[in-house]
Amino acid sequence: MNLKLRIFLILLVIIGIYLVIKTISQKKLSMRYGMYWTIIFIIMLLLIMFPSIIENISKFCGFEEAPNMLFLISIFILFYIIFRLYITVSRVQEINKRLVQEISILKKENGKK
Repeated sequence: MNLKLRIFLILLVIIGIYLVIKTISQKKLSMRYGMYWTIIFIIMLLLIMFPSIIENISKFCGFEEAPNMLFLISIFILFYIIFRLYITVSRVQEINKRLVQEISILKKENGKK
């Protein structure tokens, strides 16, 4: 990886970390999910700064090229994030359903429609 590409990728990671911190401070992103993204960006930064790490790991795992392993890892991470989001959406839907039921019961008890 040449120096210009490394510098560009490092700047992108720094911008990503800045955006995560900004969205956390604006309370648009919870600290929990912000930490996930920050950890991912730190790992990306380490892999950019030391590309031999991923090359050695990919050779150990039997991949022909390091980018193939990176794509596979990225796909699994995205599947995990999507799975976690579906769990969160399911919980929120269940909470909303209970809230609507409770409000309906309270309105009926108070004689309102």
